[in-house]
Amino acid sequence: MAGKKASMGEYIARRLIYSLVIAWGILTITFFLLRLGPGSPADKYLANIAASGRVRDIAQVQAAIEARYGLDKPLYLQYVDYISNLLHGNLGWSLSTSLPVTELLSKHWIYSFELILLSTVFAVLIGVGIGIYSAVKQGTKADYAVTFFSFLGISIPNFWLGIMLILIFSVKLGLFKTYYDTSLPLFSLENLKAMTLPVITLGSGMLAGYSRYVRSATLDNLRKDFVRTARAKGLPERTVILKHVFRNAMLPVITIIMLDLSGVVFGGAYLTEIIFGIPGLGRISFNAIFADDYAVVVAVTLIGAMVTLIFNLLTDIAYTFLDPRVRYV
Repeated sequence: MAGKKASMGEYIARRLIYSLVIAWGILTITFFLLRLGPGSPADKYLANIAASGRVRDIAQVQAAIEARYGLDKPLYLQYVDYISNLLHGNLGWSLSTSLPVTELLSKHWIYSFELILLSTVFAVLIGVGIGIYSAVKQGTKADYAVTFFSFLGISIPNFWLGIMLILIFSVKLGLFKTYYDTSLPLFSLENLKAMTLPVITLGSGMLAGYSRYVRSATLDNLRKDFVRTARAKGLPERTVILKHVFRNAMLPVITIIMLDLSGVVFGGAYLTEIIFGIPGLGRISFNAIFADDYAVVVAVTLIGAMVTLIFNLLTDIAYTFLDPRVRYV
């Protein structure tokens, strides 16, 4: 047992080192790619000031801003400064919002986390349930209906579904607001109601996919010898399904769920936040891209990379608990 724990500890340490190297590579590529384009973050910032007519000598102000934020230095020195600041927990300054990036992220991450968490719970609970039901009822009308709606859910783009839900339930029926109200307390029923349409928008595709994976994995396990043995012992069908089939069927599904959790941060959550006006990481990074706000884009990209790598590691660790045959030596 002690040997197994030591092997697991070594494996986790090795994976964490690999993850840091990969995250550093992604950060470096993103840092330099952003600076290959024309102009600088100061351009968009100055454009807004110039439009107000408050500044006469734009060139002088631009030089001052670039000097203040180190944008006038050679690219390699900017990179060295960024890495040095990053190691001290400083993610830079957002020119588009005039806030430290750390403070900006600390204000907005909770909205993305809330959306992704609720969408995942919604998708997993319903998707796994109907996937098992569909497998147990294989070939029936219920199975065909689940299959039809699953393929429908997979095929519908998130952005289209979100717009249709707003038009029907907000504009026509008036049941929900057409935008997300940031004044609502996060832990309140009003906020939960406001998140209903975004959660359905983001979670419907995940739900449909999970139901198909669970159905396929359940059917595969239902044909195996250990299930026939369990039934031959006289165990109730519910016990056979929930205790023996479900645990084995969830092993491949766990991988899909974990990968979805990491991918959804920069996938569907981006569009869902924009459509419903949710001020999460997806929306602020979307705004940062069009404002040439390098510091925010790099920081959000780094966070996304780390989330993906950590979820991959958690997926592998979860295997050891779901399947005792898996060892890390």
